[in-house]
Amino acid sequence: MKKLFAVKFSVKNMAYMALLLAMTVVLTYVDSFVPSMPQGGDWISFAVIPIILTSYLMGVGYGVIVGSLGAVLQFVLGMAQYYGPWSVVLDYLLPLAVCGLAALIPNIKLKNGGEICIGITLSMVLKFLSHYFSGAVLFAVYAGDQNPFIYSLIYNLPYCAVTWIFSLVVVSLLFKPLKRAIH
Repeated sequence: MKKLFAVKFSVKNMAYMALLLAMTVVLTYVDSFVPSMPQGGDWISFAVIPIILTSYLMGVGYGVIVGSLGAVLQFVLGMAQYYGPWSVVLDYLLPLAVCGLAALIPNIKLKNGGEICIGITLSMVLKFLSHYFSGAVLFAVYAGDQNPFIYSLIYNLPYCAVTWIFSLVVVSLLFKPLKRAIH
C-alpha cells in the first residue's frame, strides 16, 4: 500500500504532472461552456479525465496530487465559487482528489488487447458522495419542502453519472496508447 501512494519528484515526473495539471485547468475552462445547473455545477466535468489518467499512468499518489492542485488552481484562477470552507472541501478539493484514486482497482483486460479502467467507478462514487453530502448539508435551503438528502440525490446523480460514463469511455480509449507513449 505504501508503494501505491509513493511519489518521486524527478524532473520527468514533475513535467508529466505539470502537463496533466495544465490539461485539467484547460478542461475546467471548457467545462464553463457546458450549460450549468441551477444552483451551480456543470452537467459534465471534462476536467477529471487528466486526473484519472495521472492515476493510471503514474500512480495513485500522483493522481491525488494533480487532483488537489487542480482544485487549488480553480480558485487561484477565479474558476471556482466560494461558499465557505466546507464547500471548498466538499465541492472542489475532495471530489477532484478522489479522482486520483482510480488506479486503486486493477483494470479489466479485454481479449482484443484493450483495457477497461473500472477504478473510475470507485472514483466517481466517492466524488458523488462528496457532492451529495455537500448538497444535502450545505445547500439544504434549496430543497424547499423536499427532504434535502433526496433533493441532493436528484440534483447530483445525473451530473456524476454523465461524468462517470464519459470518463469510463474516454480513459479506456486513451489509456493504452498513452501508457505506451509515456513508458
